Amino acid sequence: LSLDWSRAGGGAELRAASPYGPASAGARFAFPSGAVNLSEIRVDAGGLQVRGDASLAGGGASRADLSLDVARGAFLAEGTVTGTVRLEDRRGQGLWLDANLSARNALAPGETLSVTEARLKAVGPLERLPFDIRARGQTQGGDWSLEGDGVASQVARGWKVAFDGAGEAAGRRLRTTETALLELDGPTRRARLRLGLDRGGTAALDLAMARDSARVAGRMDDLPASFLNPDLAGTLDAEFLIEGVGARLVGSGSGRLTDVRSQDSEAALGLDGRFRASLAGEELKVLADLTNDQGMKADGEVTVPVNTRLADFRIAPDRERPLRGQIQANGEIKPLWDLFVGGEQSLSGAVRLRGSLGGTLAAPRADGEAEIENGAFSDAATGLVLTNVIVRSRLSDSAIRIDRATGADGQGGTLSGSGVISLQEGAASSFRLDLLNFRVIDNEFARATASGQASVTRATDGRVTLNGGLTINRADVTAAAPTPAGVTPLAVTEINRPVEVGQRAARQGGGPAVALDLTLKAPQQVYIRGQGLDLEMSVDARVSGTSARPRLTGLARVVRGSYAFADKRFEIDPSGVVYLSEDPERIRLDLAAVRSDPDLTATVRIRGTAARPEISLTSSPPLPTDEIFSRILFGRSASQLSPLETAQLASAVASMAGGGALDVIGNLRGLARLDRLTFAGGTDGSGVEVSGGKYLTENVLLVVTGGGRDGGSAQVEWNVSRSLSLISKLSGQGGNTLSVRWRRDY
Repeated sequence: LSLDWSRAGGGAELRAASPYGPASAGARFAFPSGAVNLSEIRVDAGGLQVRGDASLAGGGASRADLSLDVARGAFLAEGTVTGTVRLEDRRGQGLWLDANLSARNALAPGETLSVTEARLKAVGPLERLPFDIRARGQTQGGDWSLEGDGVASQVARGWKVAFDGAGEAAGRRLRTTETALLELDGPTRRARLRLGLDRGGTAALDLAMARDSARVAGRMDDLPASFLNPDLAGTLDAEFLIEGVGARLVGSGSGRLTDVRSQDSEAALGLDGRFRASLAGEELKVLADLTNDQGMKADGEVTVPVNTRLADFRIAPDRERPLRGQIQANGEIKPLWDLFVGGEQSLSGAVRLRGSLGGTLAAPRADGEAEIENGAFSDAATGLVLTNVIVRSRLSDSAIRIDRATGADGQGGTLSGSGVISLQEGAASSFRLDLLNFRVIDNEFARATASGQASVTRATDGRVTLNGGLTINRADVTAAAPTPAGVTPLAVTEINRPVEVGQRAARQGGGPAVALDLTLKAPQQVYIRGQGLDLEMSVDARVSGTSARPRLTGLARVVRGSYAFADKRFEIDPSGVVYLSEDPERIRLDLAAVRSDPDLTATVRIRGTAARPEISLTSSPPLPTDEIFSRILFGRSASQLSPLETAQLASAVASMAGGGALDVIGNLRGLARLDRLTFAGGTDGSGVEVSGGKYLTENVLLVVTGGGRDGGSAQVEWNVSRSLSLISKLSGQGGNTLSVRWRRDY
């Protein structure tokens, strides 16, 4: 601390260390008659910077002008807050405030609600301060926004805020239908909210909490089920009341469902029903009954032990006290699944369920049975579809015993399984799956069927493991390019990117990871097609690690295949191999493709990684790259090419060098959906000749030619083997030919 002092004034400065780096504060001061003036005010601590000046005087002459900047530190984990604050003691009007604050990509330490952009403006007397707010950001549940205006008034021991506006949370839009009131009067908190939804329905909440009392009452009328779950249709009506009695909480609630079902389900599946809940004696009791027009009937009664506390308005389940309940359901399970599970998975079928619950939440016990007949299951994320689903299970004591579970993939494959799932902590569980020609992947990038056996086990320490061995019967993989043809990738550095901590935390909280130990084998019939590749491969791989961080190791070897490059077909060497990994940066390629013409053998080598393949072109006898291309494309030296052919040559060389944006011929071929496209001629007034080819089968190529000196023609090339081809050509000028091409490597 340093201080210089005189009768006229002086200055003070404080410096210190903090967990967020050096901290300092200081100001100059003066003492004019009847006042204290502070100038050059500066504070820099924990990411907070304040600058300005102030004057303290009697008779309504006091004022303060301050600017502030908040960055990462004690007050923010990310982002910035900036603004200005002006305080002025106005005669007859009291203390006057003029504040203008803005935030960008702000996140407070330990919070999961971030502010992407916000602005708060308040101008008026501090006793009754008008304000306007506009803000948007993110939470674990998605985006949120708030806009509106109001008045903040001083009360005896705090503030009373009145607000009118609208907001959005996770895609749900709300607005105030009456002025919302929030009162913070010392330890007493009161709130009154009346809200309307853009999709219809209203909600009301009244809250009053003090040190030794609490009362929370709420009501929802005609609330769309889509407000609770975007995948649902129908409406919900409900009301509840929770009060503090002594140190504990008691309460009750009831509600009604009307025509609740999945958005894409037929109306007859809609569920109607009622539910009631009561909170008393440290127990939460819930009763519900549901029906629909197709005969579904489900009802249940469950009593859950809880611990309540008035002090922090806490209701938490008690895992050690007794749990009890009864549940039964008969009819189509789809509406029940959509209501309680939903998401990207769907289950339908006739269900018969009867069971009772006992034990505790820590060690539940059950008794009963559950069956599903003529069921169907789908998972949109993986493309998995099951038909003819049958499940037979028994709830016995502390475990669910699945005696039979079967399903078909609709393509001739089947899946079956059985096992025991324990309901107790610290108890082992196991479930075995048998697959026969079962389609395990079905999406836009790949299709695969497999046979084999796998098992899911849970050890006494709670660790879950998926192990087994699968043989891939057939797989078809699309070789999708990371960057579309004709697009040059650019390195991009993002600035002012919105904070996504809340959503990142939600994604990471997806439950415990499952340990993996699977072998994958395929002696052949793993096909990779696209980007010029037409490959059949064998696979010998192992998947380890966890479901959160899987690891893929092993080899994929070439069985046979070809590579179309520069509109010519190269045969891939069977000695080629791909070293597998879960990371494209570590998938290593070692492939070679060969094309042999009478006077030249050209080899394309593909090495590097899947993320950054390295392509090179060599020949025997050795020639420069452009000369190799010229001989492959046109059968003659580059010095003998026409201007149009020279342009094609430059395009092919640029394409191999990575200049996809310059591959004009390749882009035209892709647009026309051809396997081969060439241009020739253009010299001596002979006109331009255009040839387009398409593979009719894996070994038969049809080429149609137009223009040029000789007019149109059609050619069929049959690659009988790697060394033998038959070529038949029909010409409009009568020059029909049949030729045999044979080659052999020495």
